[in-house]
Amino acid sequence: MHRYLLYFFAAERVCRRDGSRSTTPQRAVRPRRSGSGRPLLLALALLLSSIAQAAETRIALVIGNSDYATGPLPNPANDAKMIGETLTGLGFDVVVRRNADQITMKRAIQDFGVRLEKGGPAAVGLFYYAGHGVQLNGRNYLIPTTAHIDREGDVEIEAVSADWVIEQMRYARNSLNIVILDACRNNPFTRSMRSVDRGLATMDAPAGILIAYSTAPGAVAADGNGRNSPYTEALSQSMRDIHAPVEQVFKKVRVSVMSNTSGKQVPWESSSLTGDFYFSTPPKPVIEAVTRPVPAPATMPAPAAAVVHAPAAAAPIAAAVPPAVPLLQTLGIQGPTATAAYNNVAAIRQLVQTAPRHVTLGSTQAQIKAALALCKQHSAACAASWFADEGLRTATLAPFAIDATAVSVRAFREFAEGSNYRTQAENDGFAYAVVNGKLQAVNGGSWRNAINQYRVDDNAPVVGVSFQDATAYCKSKGARLPTEDEWEYIARGPERHTFPWGESAAPAATSSSTPPRVTDGPAEGIGGTYRGLSGTVWQWVDTTVDGRKVLKGGSWLERNPAIKRGATRRYELSHRADEDSGFRCAKTVSTWPDTDVWMSQLKK
Repeated sequence: MHRYLLYFFAAERVCRRDGSRSTTPQRAVRPRRSGSGRPLLLALALLLSSIAQAAETRIALVIGNSDYATGPLPNPANDAKMIGETLTGLGFDVVVRRNADQITMKRAIQDFGVRLEKGGPAAVGLFYYAGHGVQLNGRNYLIPTTAHIDREGDVEIEAVSADWVIEQMRYARNSLNIVILDACRNNPFTRSMRSVDRGLATMDAPAGILIAYSTAPGAVAADGNGRNSPYTEALSQSMRDIHAPVEQVFKKVRVSVMSNTSGKQVPWESSSLTGDFYFSTPPKPVIEAVTRPVPAPATMPAPAAAVVHAPAAAAPIAAAVPPAVPLLQTLGIQGPTATAAYNNVAAIRQLVQTAPRHVTLGSTQAQIKAALALCKQHSAACAASWFADEGLRTATLAPFAIDATAVSVRAFREFAEGSNYRTQAENDGFAYAVVNGKLQAVNGGSWRNAINQYRVDDNAPVVGVSFQDATAYCKSKGARLPTEDEWEYIARGPERHTFPWGESAAPAATSSSTPPRVTDGPAEGIGGTYRGLSGTVWQWVDTTVDGRKVLKGGSWLERNPAIKRGATRRYELSHRADEDSGFRCAKTVSTWPDTDVWMSQLKK
């Protein structure tokens, strides 16, 4: 019972079967200018731009580790030097640490937090790391050059948790931060460890933070054949050359890296930024106004002619918008630079098949208010704080595929018996269930007996599995757990529907005493090709918030339909197994499986 009690008091939000939850408080632009063409205005604009950039406090910590005793890397120290110089040129107060041991890294991160806090609420913080990194049980660790890691238990002792950086930013309470991890390089520390996965895990980006990865979750990035990694080269150039918000800078980085690696490496971001930030101040609007030629009075058309011809000139422009334009905008795909390319169906199909999608997830304030109103229709205990963690966030998704259904009891049994796998609950001797209205440990409860709560049905979703159990199953299939962003995108689509089947709450307004089959329920998700995204089992996803894993979907036991919405989150410790937590697997793929769904819209 000790594990359960510790969890209960630590839980930030626990979903209860009556629809209520326990909560603790959450932690909480440049105008275009018209010019007359005079040089004085240009000089004044540039002066004001320089003053604005100088007034903005920019603080950075850059770490690059190359000189490892095991698995040395040629480029990270060079990468740190390049990024440090680039950021200095962009007005950052930069501290660079190369080939750092653990103490040096920890002190540098601590000092970075102090500097950031002194910078005040308007300060911009940036942390960059290049070197070896490992993912252990869903958490990311940065590896010092002197680390001696021979087994899983050594990681927390010898490495530095990436979460420390996020925590320093939280403590500083400044409004905007950027974390850049070029740490997914193939490394020697994972070869003898069962729980260590390839690449890095996706980290949740708290409000005001953008986290950028040199490649997709679970994938390995290239160190490069020259002095710098492909990612760092593209990043340095884009920060200097792209006079646009930071999201556009990383989009350019992604395009460059994908091009230079023949699509093998796809950079990735997770963002919850609420304002604009420019690495390099955009001078374009003023320059265009200055350089635009002013026609001589003699060549100006007569006013009557202008009135006659203006409508005729405007009409073809509106009529010439190809159908592919709104489609690509819906999917968050950057379109071709040439207008004619929008009429090339093969070129558009290639983009829809392979291009990263820049998506918005979470809920608007109106959707959050609607969720609370729906909740109150079924329970007087509902509170606005239950949905406060659903604010809008942006993400960039590379092509992936996700299972059409949750994993069944039959499928999990084949895995467990074929590999002699024992789950966390089997090893512990208990799992959790609601008994007589109280959540408690059930001795002997496991997936094999449905926690002694229900009749075991091979076609029902497997329950009584922890996050680690779900990860082990997916890994045996050459797959992984989806991230929260991936799961939610598939469930809600680009339109961000309230439920995986649309807007009606009716299918979610019922509960059952026995679990449904994995194929039960309405057609759901993009293309209607999924079942059980909502109302079957709570589903583990590979996203961590404050040390706890996220589950999505809501189970058949939940009475309140507001809890079964696509944006709803539940938090659990990764080792817990209970009566209605299951999962489905995902894979990183080369082409989007929903391509035909979207291309069919061009024919309508």
